[in-house]
Amino acid sequence: MRALKPVDSYDPPRNATRPSKLLVWAIAAIGLALAANADSYPERPIKIIVPTNAGGEVDTLVRIFQRAFQENDLLPVKTVVVNMPGAGGTLGTRKIKDSRADGYTIGVWTPGIVTSKAMGIAKYDHSAFEIIGRTGYSDLGFGVNSDSKFNSIQELIEQSKANSKSLQVATNIGLPVHLIPLMFAESAGTDFKFIQIGGGSKRLSSILGGHTDMAMFSLLAFIQYKDAGIKPLVVLSEQRTSLFPDVPTAKEIGVDLVMQDTRIWLAPKGTPRERIELIATALRTAMELPEVKKEFKTLGIHTTFGDAAELQPFLDNMLRRVTPLVAKARGR
Repeated sequence: MRALKPVDSYDPPRNATRPSKLLVWAIAAIGLALAANADSYPERPIKIIVPTNAGGEVDTLVRIFQRAFQENDLLPVKTVVVNMPGAGGTLGTRKIKDSRADGYTIGVWTPGIVTSKAMGIAKYDHSAFEIIGRTGYSDLGFGVNSDSKFNSIQELIEQSKANSKSLQVATNIGLPVHLIPLMFAESAGTDFKFIQIGGGSKRLSSILGGHTDMAMFSLLAFIQYKDAGIKPLVVLSEQRTSLFPDVPTAKEIGVDLVMQDTRIWLAPKGTPRERIELIATALRTAMELPEVKKEFKTLGIHTTFGDAAELQPFLDNMLRRVTPLVAKARGR
């Protein structure tokens, strides 16, 4: 029997078809074109999808970065903000997820990307995206109408304990504004009645109109809505904030709950890593600009950038933490 040649010494038959020089040159040309295209990114405007109305908290943050990008040439092309509110943010996040993974469509959302999946409102969570990074965070708090009969969070808790579910909380079912107050109520040994209202401006209107008693907002929102007639009763930070020095922390009243509101930049799954890094670098650089730091401070936003490696375990842990609350949340 004739011995077989090793694979690495294989010789093609004499009559085998060899690639023509023209084909080789064509393949090389395609490779060079693809490389040139990758190196020239971006060549056209980058779309930033915001799953809220213009003027909301997320939109306000995005506009700060949009100005910083343009005024400081942090990106070689313009950015276009597209507001897509609705369905608790899922209309916008679904658009981000389903867009072409070429770096020309990105978006910004909150940890609601995790809670919506846990609640069954969305069929996807953060794992369906490429994470670009986190641009700062805001402390959270619970607020009431400035004319409310409640002058302290202790008074509010006492009434809710005396009459179960008598206190109505304006919320957006399935998002952190729903689950975090639920966690607070459980830690405080009481129970709230949750009323589906919608986004921040709608929750504000509900409270000001006397339709609900309380809602959760970020400190950014408390600053924005201060003149409208809303006041914070408690903040969920480690320490009191200089923006509202007279407002106690949850820990001070015996509720061991510290929560923050963060803004997560996302891209469609499969977006090239080098394009993700280019945008992340622009965000990180923008956060170091004096004018951005000043705006962040005014709005109560901590200027801390978190990359994908840091954010991924944070979101994974949040998913594990909120999942046990789902059954209770659906019943309230």
